[in-house]
Amino acid sequence: MKKRGRTWRCRRRRIQMQQPVNLSSTTGLITLRQWMHKADYHGNHLIPALFTDTGRGLMTLKPLKVDDVIISIPKRLLITTQTTLDSEIGDYIKSCTPKLTPLQVLCIFLMYEKAKGLNSSWHPYISVLPQVYTTPAYFSNEELTSLPRFLSIQAQQQVLTVKGAYEAVADILVTMETMFAFCHGVMGFEEFRWAWFVINTRSVYMKQDVSEFLQPEVNTYALAPLLDLLNHSPTVEVSAAYNKSSQCYEIKTKTPYKKYDQVFICYGPHDNTKLLVEYGFTVPHNPHNVVMFEIDEIIKYLTCQLSSQHSHGALMEKKLQILHSNQMTSDLSYSLDGLSWKLQTVLRILCMDFNELNSWKRILTGGECSKQTELKSKQLANECIQGALNSNQETVQKVRLLPTSQHVDLVLSVCEERKLILESQL
Repeated sequence: MKKRGRTWRCRRRRIQMQQPVNLSSTTGLITLRQWMHKADYHGNHLIPALFTDTGRGLMTLKPLKVDDVIISIPKRLLITTQTTLDSEIGDYIKSCTPKLTPLQVLCIFLMYEKAKGLNSSWHPYISVLPQVYTTPAYFSNEELTSLPRFLSIQAQQQVLTVKGAYEAVADILVTMETMFAFCHGVMGFEEFRWAWFVINTRSVYMKQDVSEFLQPEVNTYALAPLLDLLNHSPTVEVSAAYNKSSQCYEIKTKTPYKKYDQVFICYGPHDNTKLLVEYGFTVPHNPHNVVMFEIDEIIKYLTCQLSSQHSHGALMEKKLQILHSNQMTSDLSYSLDGLSWKLQTVLRILCMDFNELNSWKRILTGGECSKQTELKSKQLANECIQGALNSNQETVQKVRLLPTSQHVDLVLSVCEERKLILESQL
């Protein structure tokens, strides 16, 4: 037998380190699958595994071709508002005034079932859910204050949204603590925040009838055990819906997989900023990444070419009026493909002189501007990009001073992706 050398052993070790680790024998996941099989779940080709690049996910034990059903979760395993209304706290939920929203109902139900512990029929599922999340609402105050503006605004809004959502049901939760002894001390903000993010990061879209007992708003939340272990990829396609014939929530793949591949779903064409804020993760080399510019930032870098400040102010006021009236002051993006049409158009209009501005409409219909305006718009674009690069670097230096955490790593990954985009065409 030929003796293997050191190079072969190192290569084999690297390959083994990259291979997913089967998590099927993990106590909590064994219990989950046994519980699901008792409820008529028959999927055996997907197993939980730990992947080096994404963490916990689902691996297929057989090849999957286009239009194959990835996973099918029976209705009795889905947590919906109807699940809550049919539960032992259903009558109490129905009696609440004012009526609750679907999201509020599901948060209360999750908190209640978690408080029951082993006595909950949903315990096998609840016990394997993450206990904390990496969304901005879980960031420390120091981490929040160190965020760049493009992240800070959304992060602060999320913090306020979750606090407001809790305050809206706080009295109900206090009442439940007096009604059920096992709920005492475990129906506060921390538990509500956990439930809120379980639903907002892990639920699937499933349109349901509006209940007479709830607020008359669109009801689309559903939690599906095991299915929520499927990770997001921006490069795959799936179709997902509740199948009334089989009475199961089904996901079909539009992307083929080999045996032992990780199977993905797609949350939508989201950039890393949205993924971090909404779900608490980022995707390396995300094709949907963009850098957004605000109109105020662009104006800040605009160099005045006129000697009269009064004339410049009047001219700028007219330009802004044109941009606002044509909804051209938002979604100004820059990607690896370059400046978006909208951003290019805004830059050109901002760089026009009085005479050329009279024919601004032709720019909106694909017409050309003067060579002088085109040159000025490119110079302005470079100034904006360089300014964004400098700001990005300042953020990186500031964030790196913080104690090491997963939150810090996520913010740095977003900044690194922004840097790659901004440097791509300088």
